[in-house]
Amino acid sequence: MIAEVRPVAALRVRNSGSELLELILEPYGSDHWMRPGETFVIWTLGWPGDGVSEAAGTAEAFEVDHRPGTVTVYAEVLPAYVGDVDGNEIDCGHNRPRPGDPFRIALP
Repeated sequence: MIAEVRPVAALRVRNSGSELLELILEPYGSDHWMRPGETFVIWTLGWPGDGVSEAAGTAEAFEVDHRPGTVTVYAEVLPAYVGDVDGNEIDCGHNRPRPGDPFRIALP
């Protein structure tokens, strides 16, 4: 999906590291995995001050939390989306790594 209206607020997030970086968009809990060098744009169509979280009533559209390997963006205004720099929406699970081998028990 391409944004058909102009976003009210946008936040660019770039992975300058050398490994995959998980970006989580809250309150949805959607995960989007960024390859090294990739840039995602989080945008909202709502107005700051119409927020849904603790920052509601402020002029902030986003709050960002970084932990090793993960960046969580809390959208204070909804709806909010994750997209690329061209405005194309990026689906939940984008570039998600495959799970490792299933747990196996060594038999005698």
